[in-house]
Amino acid sequence: PYEGPFTTLGSAGVGLEFAEQVPDLDAVVVSIGGGGLVSGVAAAIKQINPNCKVYGVEPTGANSMQQSLAAGKPVKLDVINTMADSLGAPGAMPFSFKVCAAYLDEVVTVTDDEICAGSVLFQEEGKLGVEPAAGAALAAVFGPLRARLQGARVGVVVCGSNIDAASYMAVLTRGQPAVAALLT
Repeated sequence: PYEGPFTTLGSAGVGLEFAEQVPDLDAVVVSIGGGGLVSGVAAAIKQINPNCKVYGVEPTGANSMQQSLAAGKPVKLDVINTMADSLGAPGAMPFSFKVCAAYLDEVVTVTDDEICAGSVLFQEEGKLGVEPAAGAALAAVFGPLRARLQGARVGVVVCGSNIDAASYMAVLTRGQPAVAALLT
């Protein structure tokens, strides 16, 4: 469901909307599962605003796109270790990989605790109930990308709300103690 030209083309609509609504963005941050969403967003943003940085975010235990970009070809992971199940793709798919290699500036990783903290921040500050996939993107803004994005105009793709109440409460409970660490 996340691979191929039609998936990437559809996802490019998200990038187009960002570029049209906020034409002077400095950066866009997108979580990576299979790569279809980030490939479309990155391709659209970079073709409209080449100076805008596009960062992908993966869990530390499921960083197939990051490893693939480092290897210069799609790789499969032997083990997936993340509670963010929608970000746990076993490998980078060929089409999405090629688009990401052409347009994505960098992939960073965040821990599961940071992902949960990002979800808590969405709830507390934005009143948005999101699954861990979206929490990962916000965690990257306050975590590994913090210094680079300080003072920048940043767009964050808020993807995914496919989570049941019990799982969502578990994410918030796990993330609450990690919020302070993420914000310092």
